[in-house]
Amino acid sequence: MAGGQERILKRRISSVRSTKKITRAMELIAGSRIVKAQAAVKGALPYSELITKVVADLAAGGGSINSPILKPRERVKRSAHIVIAADRGLCGAYNSSVVRAAEGSILEDEEMGAEYALILVGRKA
Repeated sequence: MAGGQERILKRRISSVRSTKKITRAMELIAGSRIVKAQAAVKGALPYSELITKVVADLAAGGGSINSPILKPRERVKRSAHIVIAADRGLCGAYNSSVVRAAEGSILEDEEMGAEYALILVGRKA
């Protein structure tokens, strides 16, 4: 084998080994992130169950609750918009859809002359 081809093959082999090391490191990081995400989901489970129970109780009430908070109002003076977007990418059109919906809701408030506050959650909001 000629010296030039040998050098090219050695370079390719070292490149593949380097890529293998990088891929392995990425696998370890992903595994760590999965464990953290599973712990977060497990921690949020009691909250999720309680919210589900509260909503089910409200729905089962059949609208018999007579509260001014639950009655629709004709003229809204103040409102708050909570915009929950993602921290990272890879979520398709979710972020743009959320922002578009928030903008539409804010425009409605502006047309009615209502004051509004924005509460933004997530880096992409």
